[in-house]
Amino acid sequence: MSSHRRVAAFIAGLLGAGAAAGCINTTDPVLYGFRYQVAAFGCDTSCAAPDTTTAAIDSAARGDTVWVLHALSLVAAIDSLTVQVATLRPDCEQNVVVLAGSTVVRTLPTPTCPDSTYHQGFQLAGIDYPQLVVVATPWVVDSTVAPGLYGLKGRVLAQPRLEPVYTIRIR
Repeated sequence: MSSHRRVAAFIAGLLGAGAAAGCINTTDPVLYGFRYQVAAFGCDTSCAAPDTTTAAIDSAARGDTVWVLHALSLVAAIDSLTVQVATLRPDCEQNVVVLAGSTVVRTLPTPTCPDSTYHQGFQLAGIDYPQLVVVATPWVVDSTVAPGLYGLKGRVLAQPRLEPVYTIRIR
C-alpha cells in the first residue's frame, strides 16, 4: 500500500470514528474533518462580551444574558498546509435555534440578512488561515421562556452541515 493510500486510510478511519461521535457529516469528502462545538457562557463585567475566564454555564435565569460560543476547527486534513474552505453564516443571520425538545422556541439573532453565507478558509498549520474560529451569539433570556431544559443548536457552520446542541436549564 502506498504512503498516500495509508494516510488516506488513516484519515478515513479517523473521520469515520468522528462521524460515530457526531462530529462530521459523512456525506462530505473524507480528506478533511471539522469539529463544531457549542457552549454557553455568562457575561463579563460589562456584559459586552462572554466571560470565558470561567467554565461554561449549564443554567441561567430569565433576564440573564447568555453568550453562545461556537468553536469551529479543522481537526483533520490530508496535509497541514492545504486550505479547507467551510461555508459559515454571518452574525446577521440565524446562528442559534433554541429548542424545547424538538420544538423551536427562539432563533438568534433575528435575521437581518436572511440566506447570507460566506466562505472561510481553515488550515491545520494555522499559517495563512486559522485552524480555529470562534463566534459569539448573545441571548437575553426573555421572561416568556418557561423554566425548563432547552437545547441551543448551533447553526454557524452551513457547509459541511454540522449542528451541535448544548443543553441549558432556564430557571
